Amino acid sequence: MRYSYSDFGNKFLKQTGIGQLMDDLGNPPPGSCMLGGGNPALIPEVSAVWKEIVSKQIESGAMEKILGSYESPAGIRELRERLASVFSEESGSEISPEQIAVTNGSQNAFYFLLNFFSGRFPDGRKRKILFPILPEYIGYTDQTLEEGSFLSFAPDIRETGDRSYKYFISKNKFDSYPDWKREAGCICVSRPTNPTGNVITDEELSFLISKSAEVDIPLLVDNAYGFPFPGVVFKTASLVHKPGMIQGFSLSKLGLPGARTGFILGDVETISMLHRANSVINLTNANPGQFIALELFRSGLWKNLCREVIQPFYRKKTLFARETILRRWNSSIDYRIHESEGAFFLWIWVKNLSLSVSELYPILKEAGAVVVPGKTFFPGADPNWSHREECFRLSFVREDKEIEEGIVRIGRVLEKFSK
Repeated sequence: MRYSYSDFGNKFLKQTGIGQLMDDLGNPPPGSCMLGGGNPALIPEVSAVWKEIVSKQIESGAMEKILGSYESPAGIRELRERLASVFSEESGSEISPEQIAVTNGSQNAFYFLLNFFSGRFPDGRKRKILFPILPEYIGYTDQTLEEGSFLSFAPDIRETGDRSYKYFISKNKFDSYPDWKREAGCICVSRPTNPTGNVITDEELSFLISKSAEVDIPLLVDNAYGFPFPGVVFKTASLVHKPGMIQGFSLSKLGLPGARTGFILGDVETISMLHRANSVINLTNANPGQFIALELFRSGLWKNLCREVIQPFYRKKTLFARETILRRWNSSIDYRIHESEGAFFLWIWVKNLSLSVSELYPILKEAGAVVVPGKTFFPGADPNWSHREECFRLSFVREDKEIEEGIVRIGRVLEKFSK
């Protein structure tokens, strides 16, 4: 029997970009090199911290309360107080617990936020989410309730070396398309950017803060890989928080993706809205992640873990992956690697292919290498822009042997289909 579905239901009759990613992550082809997913690495020193915290909770009898009771949909009060202290210290701004919401992961939080600031508004106008630089996170693409909710600006692309390049915010786009002031309900950016590893500069961030203030809309910043935790940033940058910013943070990339715990920092009114939305959609937040986070921030362990263990681990990984590509790929492949400034991925741009990357995706899977095609990282982009089909995301969190074998397999396919 075939049912009729609402417009909302019909969104899920076909596969989504993030759905494909998670399916591949959960059901990998046998023998494949899994270089597509967003899972953090299993770092022994990090796992030992979680084991110690949970063991203490079990031994003390606290686990009975953690698993057997609801907390407020706003989140545990002491956790929000601890977070306010961390954010205040790291940003130099005074932040209160009332400015912080706990959510079931930042993905869940951005579903609320993107729909708070896009769609039909009381004045009758439809407003959109403005992405000031592309590519952007695959998980945003299918989150809005209304179709056509994205407005985006293509980046400036600058080659920085023989095999490297970097995206920059094209500031003149804000002048050449003045209608953004009327159309945008918010500006949204991830820092570091998933998928490219790009970290917009502090100066670029200040520019976006000023632009959002011009038209009294919020600037949403997704710090899932950034400051202050997990701090997977390989260049000089910092946590900045100013009025008009709403920022997301997550425990996932710290090493707890299964805990599904995220945090939002923003103005008191929007945070109150998140509390209410959370109670309607989720009832409340999952407890295990909150109580692990509470001990992590209460003890101060997070700072050493991020700066002395997690960041150096991923810096070493990105260098290994990049050097392996340069060493193992045939020089006839016309590729560039985006400057790796943070996060867990290399973003590869390959020109002069006889097939698009989307067409190569099943061929790569058949060859035993799973990556993520670039097309779904360009919400609101011109569908005729060829760059969308020349890029793919490659994760470097797996064991070095698997990374190297996957890179070799990808190189063989690219070589075969290079013009």
